[in-house]
Amino acid sequence: MKRYKEMFVLSGFQETELKSVNIEKSDEIKSKIKASFPKVQKQVEILSDICTFRDSRLLKLTFAEVSGCDECFIFSDDVEYCGMYIVSAKSAQEYCLNVAKLGYSNTCFLVNTNFRFSFTINYHIDGSVELKNKFDIQLKSLV
Repeated sequence: MKRYKEMFVLSGFQETELKSVNIEKSDEIKSKIKASFPKVQKQVEILSDICTFRDSRLLKLTFAEVSGCDECFIFSDDVEYCGMYIVSAKSAQEYCLNVAKLGYSNTCFLVNTNFRFSFTINYHIDGSVELKNKFDIQLKSLV
């Protein structure tokens, strides 16, 4: 678990701001995500890996409507380790691309704690020329 948390810290989060969600609660949250967003049309944006969150139209538009005290669930896929954290929405927006880039599976999941929006952010190291070294940002929003 230490290596998993370290990846979030390397992505830019302060260790003290990563509030762990226990495994039972994280399973509940994942079920609620699946139930809340299955039929919602996703919006997709492709960004070069030299871009920051400020260059993302979807991240900017979504987080412009989030208050300073809002929080998000953030997690990534990993073969050996798993975990979910609650972080400030501002930090989630700022560091989610780094999580996707540094994570084992190169994927970051980000969900508002009120379940108003859900992001899946993939970073493509390999693959087709069109997606190589690019972020694939997918937003499902209930707003």
